[in-house]
Amino acid sequence: MAESALLARLGALARRRPLELGVGLLAAALLGVWVYAGVRNALVELAAANLRSLVASQVTTTETWIVEKRLNVQRWASDPRVVAAAEELLDDFERGGAAARACRGQPGARLLATVDLLRQEEIAAAVHLIGRNGRVLAARDALKCGHALDDRRRAVFEPVFAGATRFTGPLDEAERIGVASVERRNAPRVWVAAPVRDAQGAVIAVLDIGKPASERFSVLFEAARPGDTGEIYAFDAQGRLLTESRFRSVLEERGLVRRGESTILRIALDDPHPPVGQARRTRLIEQALAAAGRPDAARTGELLQPYENYLGRTVVGAWRWLDDFGFGIAVEVAETEAFAPLLRLERAFLVLGLAIGGAVFGLVVALLRIHRMEVETQEAKRVGNYELLEEIGAGGMARVYRARHRLLKRPTAVKIIELAQANDEALARFDREVRLASQLMHPNTIEIYDYGRTPEGQPFYAMEFLDGLTLQQIVETHGPMNAARAAHVLRGIAGSLSEAHERGLVHRDIKPANVMLCRRGGEHDVVKVLDFGLVKDTRTEATRDLTRALRVLGTPAYMAPERIERPEAAGHRSDLYALGAVGFFLLAGRPPFHADSGLALAYQVVHTPAPRVSSVAPMPVPPSLDALITRCLEKSPERRPPSAAAVIEALDALLVQVPWTNVAARRWWDVHVHGAEPAAAVPTH
Repeated sequence: MAESALLARLGALARRRPLELGVGLLAAALLGVWVYAGVRNALVELAAANLRSLVASQVTTTETWIVEKRLNVQRWASDPRVVAAAEELLDDFERGGAAARACRGQPGARLLATVDLLRQEEIAAAVHLIGRNGRVLAARDALKCGHALDDRRRAVFEPVFAGATRFTGPLDEAERIGVASVERRNAPRVWVAAPVRDAQGAVIAVLDIGKPASERFSVLFEAARPGDTGEIYAFDAQGRLLTESRFRSVLEERGLVRRGESTILRIALDDPHPPVGQARRTRLIEQALAAAGRPDAARTGELLQPYENYLGRTVVGAWRWLDDFGFGIAVEVAETEAFAPLLRLERAFLVLGLAIGGAVFGLVVALLRIHRMEVETQEAKRVGNYELLEEIGAGGMARVYRARHRLLKRPTAVKIIELAQANDEALARFDREVRLASQLMHPNTIEIYDYGRTPEGQPFYAMEFLDGLTLQQIVETHGPMNAARAAHVLRGIAGSLSEAHERGLVHRDIKPANVMLCRRGGEHDVVKVLDFGLVKDTRTEATRDLTRALRVLGTPAYMAPERIERPEAAGHRSDLYALGAVGFFLLAGRPPFHADSGLALAYQVVHTPAPRVSSVAPMPVPPSLDALITRCLEKSPERRPPSAAAVIEALDALLVQVPWTNVAARRWWDVHVHGAEPAAAVPTH
């Protein structure tokens, strides 16, 4: 009856004041257009930021890999045995001997054997020793012995003769020195050239090492391919593909490469449908190479206006040109995938516009109902069986509320995903986080109570409400911990990890901000491990597929070296490295490594031995705890403790000698928190 009376009054109003209703409808439409434009621009900028982030991450990974390879070859070139073999080859040539004869004889064989011994597991498919006169003094392929490089190819090595170590992107040997290899059909290789110096420091030759591009260089890009349609690749100044194409099967079907043939250097990144009479590169490659040819131009950019890639598919992309290496890195994603939220937005606004144009009274009724629902929601907002009391945290795509169960009145924390800011991959990761974390029952792991969707379709889960502070907050506010308390905390984290590892789960994001110390049931300093958003399930292939795009996620200061070099190789000992880094932070007040840039930090994590925590901690560190943290921070996973259970055993033995009691913990909370209720910290990202 009430609704019928309302509709009757609205009908009468429409008959008496049609102009006012028309103006109101127009204002609503204009408001909708304004909102749409703002949201659309935000989504486009978000897509651009994602593309730029992917390119930046791949550049960092590639530069780190190149730095390591240059250091290796530089070390080989300075080895006394290599220097001696090079001097012998040069002496033979200067005495009037034939360079080819010495190259094929004992001096050349000795040089190659030395390089093979030095490189160990490094793949060196091609080895050249080049004299200052541009002649090949030694080579794995005897056909090249004595070959003289032409002026163009000699110019490539001039910076090396000047003392620099140079990396060059994929080239076949014919392009590199002018003589084709007889092995592996002249397969493309990446090249590193380093100067060979005599005892006086003068450069006497160049050691030129070639590694198969498809076996090392290209793999860096294959592991970072985003989504279902995304491709990250390298390209050279001629607009050629320098890495393996994600779409090799399509290229084979079109006859552009033979079945099983590498796509490196064989695919031109050209527009398949250029203007009549013209053959030009794709718009992204054209833009990148034009910028690379101008010294004053920016070396990075993106194309958000859809264009056709080298397969004729409509994509958007971003790029960066690397002057130091002479090639660029690009990422391209199908328009439909990159702008999936935008397409959904456009469809929603189209439906909304049709509804506004076709049903004035329906819109008015809907607005009134929405207003009534908002009033009711403000009075007592409910999600499933939980009443939301107040917002206590917000992250990139989620909000966290303090809540309580409607019937049990149990305090809880409810985490809700914001659909407008979450893509399909983020939603899948959220679902996996809940599903995997809910399997864990260890008292030091945050407990998941419930999972579902709000009336608006937003995924949410309910978890225990924690009364405490994160380790990050405690150390930053109150300084480093003593050894007993730090050992107690590490024991709790190791307990949580032990159960997770036994179930085949790797956390991959252990850091001070993801661990809390709480007060629960009269106990103080109860350890709780949070945020399983980056968890890896080693039992299923699906997890590896989903997390392939996550190589850039995580905190580098607490990431194990293998996670930086080979993200797919992360295992349970990667968590133990992070555990050691957290222990270092608790005792020293800072992480084991710190640097001004992400690249420098990643390099330290991979190559620089961690200091012993006892050398930087302000308080005494027992030798057994010092040794345990040092073992956890070993670069090689095999040298770390074999399991979380082994760490627990070591910490239990230590805690017998230096115990941390509940009385001591209570005293700390009374002194430093002064009885105030600290803000609950709950994962929001």
